[in-house]
Parts: sequence; structure tokens; C-alpha cells
Amino acid sequence: MRFPSRTLLGAALLLTVSGAGCLPGSVPLELPAMTASALAERYAGTRAASGGERQLLAYDRAGDGRAIEVVGDLAAARTVVVFVPGTGFSLDDFDGTSVSPAGAARAIHARAAALSPGEPVAVIGWLGYDAPEMTDWQVITTLPAAKGAMALRKLATALRGKERVSLVCHSYGSVVCGQAAPGLPVDDIVVLGSPGMGAATRAELRTPAQVWAALGAKDDVLRPGVRLGPIGYGADPVTPAFGARVFDGGPGGHNDYLRAGNPALDRIVSIALTGEASCNRGSCQEGARPKALG
Repeated sequence: MRFPSRTLLGAALLLTVSGAGCLPGSVPLELPAMTASALAERYAGTRAASGGERQLLAYDRAGDGRAIEVVGDLAAARTVVVFVPGTGFSLDDFDGTSVSPAGAARAIHARAAALSPGEPVAVIGWLGYDAPEMTDWQVITTLPAAKGAMALRKLATALRGKERVSLVCHSYGSVVCGQAAPGLPVDDIVVLGSPGMGAATRAELRTPAQVWAALGAKDDVLRPGVRLGPIGYGADPVTPAFGARVFDGGPGGHNDYLRAGNPALDRIVSIALTGEASCNRGSCQEGARPKALG
């Protein structure tokens, strides 16, 4: 979802967070063991609860709802990609676009299958946190992200043993990934259309993972570049001073990174599969500004 105006930053500075400790939290969803038998049992149980035919690692109707969907064979996969969505998503719009949890998982999995046929890859559409609405004052803070980070860390820990695990984090989802990053057992963290990761530099993330960042040519996501306590998101990850590996986000807008035909999708999949982007025109260098494809 888009952060529509830089005036949000001014509004944020008028808010207080004195009541933050009283805000309702979400207990991380329980996950099964990552074995074929345990996964099959969990999928059967969540199908009964959800009334669908999905491969759901977890499902919860409470509030706006949470769900974690697997595309592919997770038990057999050597490579796993976890997609972390941004603001406003719930069970009602779990599908529908290429940046919704299910839509993103399918887009990444389909492209991985096309680029590397036969490679055992699973993609997880992760709505394991209460994604804030744009009308919620917390959306201009890291508070919801910090809660989501606890649940994301639980999933990443459960995936230990896979050859490669990557996070692909869109919009406010990149704030969640930044909060979860310290010591997280993943190989790559890829942020798309990020307002910030809650840090001033990559070093502040204290992660062993390679950190990648992309910004589409028409993406007008709010990137305030500041953080005052929990208010704000920190530095823009595509700036040279941040220290991420910046790659070309393609010619599109905020919700276009995973659309079919966008070359950014191939780069994202390449990072997940190999740890390197399919770069051209010098656009995958540490701290480089992204270049739009002409």
C-alpha cells in the first residue's frame, strides 16, 4: 500500500506514544514442524477451518485475520522465499494483487519455476502480523512492525536447515523485516518500495544477511529519512549512505515490483535463488541509486 503524502511526517510528530504499552498485541501463530507429514496434517486442519484448498501453515480469523500460505512443496524445498506485505492487508484481501500475500507468493513462485525449472522452491505469503491500516496513527511508527517482527523471527527460525532463505519485504513490510533483522537466520533481505527499515544504516540492522533495496521509477512512497523514538522509519534504504545493495526496481510504481513483465521480478527471483541479482547498467552496486529501465 502507498504512503501517499509527506505531510504524514508532520502529523506523526504531533502524536505521542504514551499509551503504546497498552496497545493490544498478537501472539505469533503456532507453526508445525517443517516435515512432510506435519505439513500435510496442518494443511488438512487449516483447510477445514478456512473452507478452502490452500496450503496454510497457520490461519486465524480474529480481528482482521492472519494467514500464512505456502506455494510449492515446503518439505522438499531447498530454497524458501518469504513475502512480507505492507499496510492494510487482511484475510479479505489476502489475494487480488501482486503485492497481496497470496498474489506475491504465486508471482514469485511462477517466475522461479520459469527461470529455474526443476529447482525445489517454496514461497510463503506471510500475513502473520496485524498489518496497520493507513487510517491508524500507528502506521507512521515502528510499533506494529515490532510486534510483527516477533512472529517473523519465529517463522525464520522454523526454516533453519533450508539451503537458502530470503525475505522479500514490500512497503511497510520492510519496516517489519528491519525490526526482525538482528541475527535473523536468513541469507537475503530484499526491500521493495521501502519507507525505511527503522535504522540509519545497514550496519544498525545487525544482520548477517545480504540486504538489497529497490525503488521503482514511478514509486512515490514516503521516505522521510528520520526516526524519533518509534515515530518514523529511519533512512531511505536506496541512499548510498545506508549501505544496502541497490538494484533497479523497474519502470513501475509502488505496487508493480512483482507484476509479470517487470524486470525487477527477475532480479528478485535471482537473488532468492543465487544470492546475486540479474543486474545491468551498473545498477546492483553497494549504495548505488536505482535506474529506471528505458
